[in-house]
Amino acid sequence: MADNQKVYQAIKTIADELCKENKTYLRADLAFELKKYGIASDSSEVSKLVFDAYRYFHDNGNIAIAFVSNNSRTTLVAEYKLNDSLEQGNKEEALKIVETELALSSSALEQLKEQVEQNLNLVLAKGTSKMADIVLGTNGVKDVRSKAATMFDKYTKMVEAYHYAEDSVRGNIEDFTSLRSDIGTVYRDYALKLIDIYGDSIKMVSPDLFDFKRIEWLDVDEMLKYVELEYNKLTEKCTALIGEISDSFRTSLQGSLQAYKSLSNGNKSLGLAMAGLTMLEHYMGASERANRLKSDLSVFQMSVKHDATRIKADMGRLLVICKTLNDVVIPKANVFLRYGEKLLASDLKATLDALYADETIRPLEEQRKCLLQQMKALDMEMNDHLQNIDVYTSLINDITATLESKQGNYMEAKAKKPSKPFFLVNWITFGMANKNYYRDFAEWNAVCFPLVREYESYQVDLKLDKEELESHREEQTRIKNEYAKLSSELDKVSKEIRSKMVCSDDLKLKMLKHLRDMVAMLKLGREIMESKIDEKLVHTVDIPDYREAAKLPADVEQNLSLFTGMLADNLHADKDMAKNLLDGVEAYTKDHKKIEGKTAQQNKPVEYSEEDLAQVTGAMEQSLQKGIALFDSFAKLKAQQLSGSLASAAYDKELKKHADEFKREMVKIDNKSAYLREVFKRINLAGSEEERKQAMELMSDLSGYSLSEQEFTEFINGKKQIEL
Repeated sequence: MADNQKVYQAIKTIADELCKENKTYLRADLAFELKKYGIASDSSEVSKLVFDAYRYFHDNGNIAIAFVSNNSRTTLVAEYKLNDSLEQGNKEEALKIVETELALSSSALEQLKEQVEQNLNLVLAKGTSKMADIVLGTNGVKDVRSKAATMFDKYTKMVEAYHYAEDSVRGNIEDFTSLRSDIGTVYRDYALKLIDIYGDSIKMVSPDLFDFKRIEWLDVDEMLKYVELEYNKLTEKCTALIGEISDSFRTSLQGSLQAYKSLSNGNKSLGLAMAGLTMLEHYMGASERANRLKSDLSVFQMSVKHDATRIKADMGRLLVICKTLNDVVIPKANVFLRYGEKLLASDLKATLDALYADETIRPLEEQRKCLLQQMKALDMEMNDHLQNIDVYTSLINDITATLESKQGNYMEAKAKKPSKPFFLVNWITFGMANKNYYRDFAEWNAVCFPLVREYESYQVDLKLDKEELESHREEQTRIKNEYAKLSSELDKVSKEIRSKMVCSDDLKLKMLKHLRDMVAMLKLGREIMESKIDEKLVHTVDIPDYREAAKLPADVEQNLSLFTGMLADNLHADKDMAKNLLDGVEAYTKDHKKIEGKTAQQNKPVEYSEEDLAQVTGAMEQSLQKGIALFDSFAKLKAQQLSGSLASAAYDKELKKHADEFKREMVKIDNKSAYLREVFKRINLAGSEEERKQAMELMSDLSGYSLSEQEFTEFINGKKQIEL
């Protein structure tokens, strides 16, 4: 205890320092810090020490929050509460913890559902444009940027919600595996006791435990990386275009003013026409660019729609898994741990007291109990290492992918690092070489070094994570070997007990009245341990990518291009069009003067020089071609939006298919759950142990595990071996 007090104090000191700096330690980090106190490596022992220190210092708040699991899912104190309750034999407290976790996971999945609905039904309201943006012509681009930002924000929240839901379901699975280990100890203990009485007529069967690590999860982080990359490209385009359009506005405005001033001395209509055509060209160019950006936005929106559909469909799978645990698996484990062992003990107590009263047998029975507890501890330790193998494998894959994506930039940054000049070169150049070096190094340090530092930090993390993974794998192998050794020793002790035990035929006959109930109870325990997730729920939901399939036929796009090309080739401005424009401007000017009360000059036809008409014709031609380009961008935008609508409808159809399938699964679980609730009611309200046993047998009937009359008769006659 004295040594443990030193460890507890060290844990508290570290926790206090971390909380001062608002930081946390992963369990692996704490294990490293505790090496000086004899902690060999990261394991569940570290979690136990943290929890014991938390209790030792009267539920210390800093210890409660300073240390988190290696996947950062939860604090070590919260994570270990269940195991501590089971170790202390406080099953009621353990079951309360599990029920709380189940309620949290249900809440998380509801939050996920809400977040995904927001993304699937994303209706982007048109923002209010500022007058300055309308005048500059940047309002269309800024509207695209605003919508993209809204979509990306909602997508990020959806990914966070999925993480939370995944972590909650993982937590429930971890809780069940802990309960499963406890049930396994009860199963082995009482199965061996029955074998002590009936020998080879009873056979203990090793449970076929479902590997929950096989359950797959969407890699939403990778999905987010891709969407973020597309979002950044879109926002960079928006920023660049806003700058270009603003510059174009200033240039066009300046050009139109110059045109007006230079030409208005001779003919104000000509000046106004040229100024107007210059600004018209600017606004059409800005609208064309905005349309092309809107097409990019439509593509981005479909990318988000695809991911949101996939996450929504996978959420249905998580709901089924959660409901299976919540309504069937955990409640059965709950009832078994609350009543099963008590009923088994009550059936065997008198018989066992007589059987193990012999002084040569009692120490062996105590040794066997000790071995069973050691095997249970190894079970829980193995679960811990398997979880961390999963964590570090995932981390290593993520870091490796990140390093591969950044390797090119890293090598380029390293190559750009300036070399310090040879001292003779510096001497010959009177110190200029060094000055240039320090200037270049300062620039490199500001621009390139952060990338180099980040990349090399990832390399260090990768090395440490690989070491941790190897450590957990070594521990996994050690535990397997140790478990096999204990199992062999358990068999040896059990055989020795049976060789020394004398069980009369009368005693065996007395036990027969309890045998059916005990077999049903032990088979129920095995059934609960073997609880599994349906194979079709193990894998993530796959949603086809309809973005390519929903594109309009190539000939439609080709015909659009041909049409706009034909317009560009055949639609041109001429001198008549130029004269009509100038006459219209002239008429507008005169009408405007009349409204203002000014006397207009005597009506006489305005004459335009060939040079004036040519100048206006050229400006009109440019505006006309800009208009055709604007029409082309608008037509392509509408085609893109139509493709998006088709893809969206296909995603909705695919989602409905999966949703209907999961609803059918939910109905099956509801039916099973309704039956179980009635059974639980009978168990809880039972007035005697006999009534409770009968109700418990109804749970066993759920999987056909009760002992039939024929099997029972054959066993009595020595013709049947009962498998537990």
